[in-house]
Order: sequence, then C-alpha cells, then structure tokens
Amino acid sequence: MNWFTKSVLFLYSLIIAVLSGILLCAVFDDGIFADLLSPLSSIVTDPVRKYFYIVIMLFLLFLSVASILICITSGRMSKTRIRNTDIGGVDIGADAIESIASNSAKSAQVGIKNVKVRVSSSKNNSIIVKLNADLYSNVEIPSSMTKVQEKVKKDIERYTGLTVESVQVKVVKVEPIVAKVDK
Repeated sequence: MNWFTKSVLFLYSLIIAVLSGILLCAVFDDGIFADLLSPLSSIVTDPVRKYFYIVIMLFLLFLSVASILICITSGRMSKTRIRNTDIGGVDIGADAIESIASNSAKSAQVGIKNVKVRVSSSKNNSIIVKLNADLYSNVEIPSSMTKVQEKVKKDIERYTGLTVESVQVKVVKVEPIVAKVDK
C-alpha cells in the first residue's frame, strides 16, 4: 500500500471507531445524545433491536480497530522486489531475502543458535533488515554482531543486487552451552 491509501484507510478506520464507540455508549445511557440520536431512540427502546444494534456496533468497532492495527503495523515490504535486466525482469520475494539473511547470519559462525529475520522497504529502493537472534553464552556480543551485520549486508547485496540501507540486530536471548554426555 502506498502512503495515500494507508492514510485514507487509517482516517476511515478512525472515524468508524469513534462513531461506533459513541453509538455504543448511547445504548447504555440514552439521555446523553437525546437530540443527536433521536432517530435511534426506537432502536434503543426495543429489546430485540437493541441486541441486534449492539452486535452490529461491536462488529464495526472490532473491524475498525483491526484496520487501524493493520495500517500501523504494515511496514512489511511488498511481496516482491523487481530488478530489470536486459532480457527481462527478476522478481525477488521478501521470503527469499529473509532466507538469505537467515542463512548468512547462521553461517557467520559467531554463536547464533536461532535467528528470525524481517525485511522492510526503505527510501531509494533499498531495504532494511531486522534480525532477532538467540545466542550461546560464550559470544562476545558487540564484535560478533558487527560481523553478522557486515556478512548479512554483503550477502544480500551480492545475491540479489539490492541495496541494504541497514541491518539491525536485536539479541533476544542468551542461552548456556550444554555439554553432551555419551553413555
């Protein structure tokens, strides 16, 4: 989605959320908006219509909150990045870039046990890579994670031809190394 579509969807969702909240409050205290909501008085006083009205307003409220959350959290990169060549176009999926970054981080041999990767778009047709890493306890974090950042950036740029703006590493967990005992 482009910024205009996101803005319109966010504004629409916000209006629907506020309106649904106001109308839901009117059900429980019909004196608050007597003049403003006089056409709805027949709905509020009829018990069958009242529950139907509550269900519809709760559904609209839930739908609008979900739309707002989607707008806020949709910083994910579009499905593919396109590279044009002399013979045609090459589509590189976000999952492929995440897989390259994950393999690159694990192959850096700096004590990464597990890694989760998210890729998002940035300005100037570049990408931002975010890594959440679980490490073993014998890792010197600053120097090792610098090595991972450099390797991930270099590998993505080499394998895809895309420009990597930044590689952000977050160390989520440090686990002790457990020695295996043979029986």
